[in-house]
Amino acid sequence: MLFAIPSRQALRVQLRNARCPAYEPASDCVLFAASNAAILQLDRSNAVSLVAGNNLVMRGFGANCGRCGSDARFNNIAALAPDGLGNVYIADSDRIRVLDVASRQVTTLPGTTLSSGTWVGLSYDAAAGALWAATDRAVCVVDVTAGGDDGRALRLVVGDWQSRGFVDGGGSTARFNRIAAIMTCADRRLLVLDDNKLRFVGADNIVKTVVELQQRYAPQCLGILPQGDLAVGYGGSAYGISVISGLQLGPCIPQFSRTAAATSSQRQHSQALVELHKVLTAQVASPAGDLNSAVNVRVGGGGGRGRIFVAHRSVLAARSEYFRRLLDPAGGFADSGVAEVALQDADPEAFSWLLAYMYTGELHMPDELLRPAAELAGRLLMPAECVAQLQAWLLAIVTPGSVVSELIWAAQHGMADLVEQLKAYLVRHRKAVALDKLGELVAHFPDLTLSLVRELVAAP
Repeated sequence: MLFAIPSRQALRVQLRNARCPAYEPASDCVLFAASNAAILQLDRSNAVSLVAGNNLVMRGFGANCGRCGSDARFNNIAALAPDGLGNVYIADSDRIRVLDVASRQVTTLPGTTLSSGTWVGLSYDAAAGALWAATDRAVCVVDVTAGGDDGRALRLVVGDWQSRGFVDGGGSTARFNRIAAIMTCADRRLLVLDDNKLRFVGADNIVKTVVELQQRYAPQCLGILPQGDLAVGYGGSAYGISVISGLQLGPCIPQFSRTAAATSSQRQHSQALVELHKVLTAQVASPAGDLNSAVNVRVGGGGGRGRIFVAHRSVLAARSEYFRRLLDPAGGFADSGVAEVALQDADPEAFSWLLAYMYTGELHMPDELLRPAAELAGRLLMPAECVAQLQAWLLAIVTPGSVVSELIWAAQHGMADLVEQLKAYLVRHRKAVALDKLGELVAHFPDLTLSLVRELVAAP
């Protein structure tokens, strides 16, 4: 007898063919596919529950209008890609599906159904707002906002829909032989697992082979270890994992996962970062401000809020384009080459954590400091991934009651990417949104309000 398991009930059955694990920050759970026909979640208490589909292998696609929970059907799940905003993109045979984690609704993404072949890999780059998708021979970028089934949602980036091979190069001249998985990396690069080779697709869309794996069994999946090394998983009669160092995939800090944790208590940070933060905040000003090494940074205004930090000039310049130009006598600012820097309207505590990031590459920020930190990081022209992660963390703690206020704040500070993400959140949660700040939005940002109204009207 077939039956559906309630979506919130812990499963009491043995898992079969569990694969495609992916951390989903909106639910703070690890999602994975079971029997290629259902999506399950593992929460912090180690309880497993059904999210969508049927792990008794009832396959199919269901209606495009969207089915929820155990009523949804999958044909053959090959990859999961959370976007950090409550959506999970699913490679399901010849089409790409999307799961709304909150409602458990599953729909097919328009324009992603292939005329031949299947999708084998997905990866979401939150910093660029791009969904990458791969068949076994071609790599595409998917426009998740496109409508209709005319294929315009897909843009072939590298490779060919039909031809195979191992050919490095750009665009349609590049060839892939048998792609098994893809994974976004720092600097807008994509790592492709192609047969027994690891290949990068750079920001310039040029394919370059970097490693040839010498293993008996076929590599099947990719992952990043905490220290930044690459883990490659293998299949066959015996399973195994190999670890590869030196690929410079990117700093192993929270933003590298391209997902955002829900609260600061869930954002793990090392004890070393905490100890360094204590040292940086306890330093006293250098009397002369040694031009060859250290510089005083005065942060905050009066009322006892102002503080002085002592930092190495080279560290500030390496992690902030603003500091690089300001501290260089030929930097182009009117006061370039100064011995002391003043950030009078900045938050000292937010700056202290940003300074710790400058030294370690490890980012941590308490929730109450996310607004001033995101504003300050943008003002200091800090690395794009740092700014993007702070904004992602802001987005992760937004609620229907605060989204309009956050939207106004983001618009006031010119955070265009965050504005678009907040608009999307507002549209998704429109029935629960508090409207007490709507008048302020209309008064100060009429064009933004108009575009928002258009999206609300067009929403299904």
